[in-house]
Amino acid sequence: MFPKVRSALRSAWPILGSLYLLYLALQQPPVRYVGIGGLVVVTPLLVGWAAGTLFGVGPWANDDDG
Repeated sequence: MFPKVRSALRSAWPILGSLYLLYLALQQPPVRYVGIGGLVVVTPLLVGWAAGTLFGVGPWANDDDG
């Protein structure tokens, strides 16, 4: 059971982290600036991760060949 939980957490980590940064971006300054800065850095990575996970392209694609 532990490997299943670990796999689920590994898959959810980018989404949970992005939601936390969005939460920070919606708070009062100066925390807002930290959240916005984090989203500026993380959003391209999140898009790449989503493309690899959902469409199988890029460095985050699952390699089921080997």
